[in-house]
Amino acid sequence: MEQDRSTGAPSHHIEVTGNEVHDCAGGGISAIDSDHVTISGNHVFGTSWYAVYATSGISVLTPRDVGGGEAGTYKIRVTGNRVHYNETKIKWEKCGCYSDGNGIIIDTLKGDADHPAYKGRVLVANNLSYDNGGSGIHSYKSQHVDIVHNTAFANGRSTRMDSYANIFAHDSTDVRLLNNIAHGRPGQATNSTSRNVDVTYDYNIYFGGKAPEVRGANDVVADPKLVRTGTGADADFRLSEGSPAAGSGTPFAAVTTDFTGARRALGTPDRGAYGFGAKSSGVPGHASDASSPGQQGDAPAGSGQSAGSDPTASPGGQAGNGTQGIAGPKPHSASGPLAETGGSHPALPLGIAAVVLALGGGLLYAARRKRP
Repeated sequence: MEQDRSTGAPSHHIEVTGNEVHDCAGGGISAIDSDHVTISGNHVFGTSWYAVYATSGISVLTPRDVGGGEAGTYKIRVTGNRVHYNETKIKWEKCGCYSDGNGIIIDTLKGDADHPAYKGRVLVANNLSYDNGGSGIHSYKSQHVDIVHNTAFANGRSTRMDSYANIFAHDSTDVRLLNNIAHGRPGQATNSTSRNVDVTYDYNIYFGGKAPEVRGANDVVADPKLVRTGTGADADFRLSEGSPAAGSGTPFAAVTTDFTGARRALGTPDRGAYGFGAKSSGVPGHASDASSPGQQGDAPAGSGQSAGSDPTASPGGQAGNGTQGIAGPKPHSASGPLAETGGSHPALPLGIAAVVLALGGGLLYAARRKRP
């Protein structure tokens, strides 16, 4: 979705849920110049191959505040999606180079010469992103983003450009990356500190690929012991017995359920998209209570809720594994300082996002930004 071409008015309060989007020449699901967007429970694959706009499987580009916005309230949510096999195979016309083909990208929220900065907050949670040409999930030139409880596997598959990391932030401000699992390819970047300010990585599990550029006090470098890694239809990214992801995360008030909709533990939730013991590996309807259809609204920060083949290598060592930390709005861990690439964080928003957007199938014009 994009702004009204006749009036220039941004699209807003739109929900895209439960769709299967595939074999699109351009982007899969795209929200451009929009606000109050929910993209939830979709299966997006095989897109972005033959467009000249550097598209991705799911993208949020230059959103516009509708009715005001502040960094403590989620207005855009990307939750509970399975995104894979998206890749750009045509050069981006803007630079004459290959770019993007990511699983999920949050793009240019800090604004540019043609777009004002977006003041609302974005939640990216409970997604599975694997075998994409670019990143699994990342924030680019963006602000006020939370990337939490996602699982990314063997992204950066494109041989046409430098490998993107699995889950990371670049040139971003006020971004939190927590409780994620990133299982990389050999030689793949793991995360990034590049041009980040006030960006926190913690309670993540890294495996495969290069050593992380930054590691939080509770980040772990170890095999997450997923049931069956791979890039085919039989891949199963649930946690197996003995996984270091089980019972080792930090509470995050905005995400109370997992990829399947099962309730997460209140004290020390499991890291990644799945809770340990999840009954199904299929695509759920929704990722959290807050994103369920018919129950949406914008909630302020602090309004806590209760409640195939494996192409990767196996690295060594393991870091400390804390079990206390950010309980929703808390900015810091009780077991040590978070690894930050900038200053301290504001109160973590909780809220519920309203709805919008994004069906960008086939030839949708979705100008994508290049990651340097």
